[in-house]
Amino acid sequence: MQENKRKQQSFEYGAIILLCSTLLVKVIGAVFKIPLSNLIGDLGFGYFSSAYDLFTPIYTLAMAGLPIAISRIVAENMAKERYNDVKKVFKVTSKIFIITGLIATFIMLIFTPKFVASTDSTGKTIYSIYAIVPALLVCCITSAFRGYYEGLRNMYPTAISDIIEALGKLILGYGFAYIVLKTTNSVALSAAGAMFGITIGSVAAAFFLFIRYKTKGDGITKQELDNSPTAQNTSAIVRAVILIAIPVVFASLANSFSSLADAFFVKNHLTKMMADSADTIRNMYHNSIVDYNLNSSTALSNDELPTFLYGIRGKAFTLYNLVPAITSVLGVSALPVLATAWTKKDRALIKRNIESPIKLTAIISMPIGMGFVFMGDEIMNLIYSTTASVEIGGNILRIYGLAAVFAGISIPMTSMLQSVKKELFAFINIAIGAVIKVLVNYFLVSVPSINIQGAAIGTLACFMFVFIAHLITLILSTKVIPNFWKTILKPLVSALFCGLSTIVLDLSSMGKIGTIIEIAVAAVVYLIVLVLLNTFEADDVLSLPKGERIVKLLTKFKIIR
Repeated sequence: MQENKRKQQSFEYGAIILLCSTLLVKVIGAVFKIPLSNLIGDLGFGYFSSAYDLFTPIYTLAMAGLPIAISRIVAENMAKERYNDVKKVFKVTSKIFIITGLIATFIMLIFTPKFVASTDSTGKTIYSIYAIVPALLVCCITSAFRGYYEGLRNMYPTAISDIIEALGKLILGYGFAYIVLKTTNSVALSAAGAMFGITIGSVAAAFFLFIRYKTKGDGITKQELDNSPTAQNTSAIVRAVILIAIPVVFASLANSFSSLADAFFVKNHLTKMMADSADTIRNMYHNSIVDYNLNSSTALSNDELPTFLYGIRGKAFTLYNLVPAITSVLGVSALPVLATAWTKKDRALIKRNIESPIKLTAIISMPIGMGFVFMGDEIMNLIYSTTASVEIGGNILRIYGLAAVFAGISIPMTSMLQSVKKELFAFINIAIGAVIKVLVNYFLVSVPSINIQGAAIGTLACFMFVFIAHLITLILSTKVIPNFWKTILKPLVSALFCGLSTIVLDLSSMGKIGTIIEIAVAAVVYLIVLVLLNTFEADDVLSLPKGERIVKLLTKFKIIR
């Protein structure tokens, strides 16, 4: 049964849908990962993070380019009213997704033993990896539906399926981890139980999208199909998808290369360093190791120490990753809208759909990043329960805070470059950033006095370069120079005031309650400075649901002037 009426969403409307769903998903994810890390401890979370950091880039390689290719080709064909092509693109790419999912699953099964042998002396990471392997095929199928609906500028299916997947992760992942831990007393097997919960959540999301498509369709009417030109042949569609998907795949892989580089190189460098510098590392983190040994049935061995440190890095990375994860949805929403404007050669609309995502991502990423910089120890102490989380994780989170500012804006710019058919340039920029990441990891993680902090420094160097390179490429490609004061500098100034307010207030003596108060006051300061700088404009909200009413209300309170 087809929908009688198809509603296409503007960038702002689509962005608000995905942003709200992503915030909810991230809250659910935090409710999952934070108690999970406290349940299985820093060592167990090291096993969990190692497996997840391997899974993410292989998953990205298998499917990242195809949803974007579907979204862009569907958006372009919708703009040209070639509805038969729209239908055929989905039919053809769905088959491609199944094939790539099967190949990715096979690769991960074959590759896993070698990966574990080179990064984990205990060999226990393998349990978690095998538990999440089936999710590869399921996620590839899910992404075909998501890319299709995003190209139709309908973000609801993506948003709902994301929430279903996150709830499955929370309920089943934590439940399995708890049961396995109580049954076996093994943090490695418990981490694998959590991974299996992620797999089941992926199955639930795929089932929802399949049922929705079968019952509600896509809103393209029979009359529209009858009046549109005959669809291109299959080979032409496959060729078009591949030409878009390949550079996008590698660009997306480079985006997740931070996790991949850490999974491969960081633990490997730490393991090698333990041969000569184990005592140095133990002395540096004496309090953290003593705290772990007091709360564990067995003392932390030198073989386990790299995974232990990697678990702390995983805790800080989980918080850092909130920023690019949230802002990336703005890139997803901007892609079909900007692609449509680019196809129509509407210069004014192109400028607007470049400035709006940059401004919104800056408003989101900068205060969070500065919060991590100014309150790294306090935030880690607020959320996690171990000494190592503060002693080791606090410094890591501060570095990740700076990286979050650059990553939060540059990742959506990758989608914007893809919208204007500059996928290859996006790939080149991020590939260079990835090389920088590897080099920094190689030279810094092996230095005993820096060790695990080198992973965060590498991420910062990577995304600092990508941000600058993406911005220059976007300007040269579109001949549009964004208003930097309006889009970037106003949020930056506001975020700096936000961070400085925590130094002035300084309620660290009050413990966790003081941290919560500082964060609340900093958020108020941030909003006040944004309003004083006249950051918000009518164009930012007019396309939202009830946009005119919101503008009138904000104007009344002088938030928009």
